[in-house]
Amino acid sequence: MVRAAATHGLALDFHVDEGLADGLDGLETIADAVIETGYDGPILCGHACSLMNFGGDDLKRLADKLRRANITIASLPVTNLYLQGRGNGTPDRRGVTRIHELQEFGVSVIIGTDNVRDAFSPLGQHKPLESLKHAVLAAHLDPPFAAHLPMITTDAERALGLSPTFIDGASVADLIVFDAANLADLLSEPPAPIPLSTYLAEPQEGEIA
Repeated sequence: MVRAAATHGLALDFHVDEGLADGLDGLETIADAVIETGYDGPILCGHACSLMNFGGDDLKRLADKLRRANITIASLPVTNLYLQGRGNGTPDRRGVTRIHELQEFGVSVIIGTDNVRDAFSPLGQHKPLESLKHAVLAAHLDPPFAAHLPMITTDAERALGLSPTFIDGASVADLIVFDAANLADLLSEPPAPIPLSTYLAEPQEGEIA
């Protein structure tokens, strides 16, 4: 698959190691294949819940492979919190991947949404801010929240092989504006985005353009 992607100029997107059982090795298999072939296109590996079984030197070794392979890990908190660690009672393990540790080892991590109101997750919304809010609570992403925004904005664009959009170079059509005093307000209960037509409409008589 990696060789085919390199031949045809394709990006790679895997759902891998979505579980907490011991012995899952999909991430390492992918990283080894990428390093062996020299593939340099975008690679996204979603879930990676199995990293919760790794620590110390083992985690560092695997994270080093992920970094060398330029693999981006996508944490999918809503689905994984609902599915992972299930038993007969309250789960005692979280389903999110090791966001803090991966970032410390130089691995790119983004946050996204997988299943929404389907057989795998009965709740959720296809909204990046909603996913980030769940990740803040589940993975203890402390303030300042601006440090985490790239995981649903510029870093997420890079993970898709796109050039990141920055405010100072964006057109009006690239922006969605929220009426919030700070990022905590925005993540707590984001109001509906202001319609783009508000900014593009012709000024009425007596209004300043």
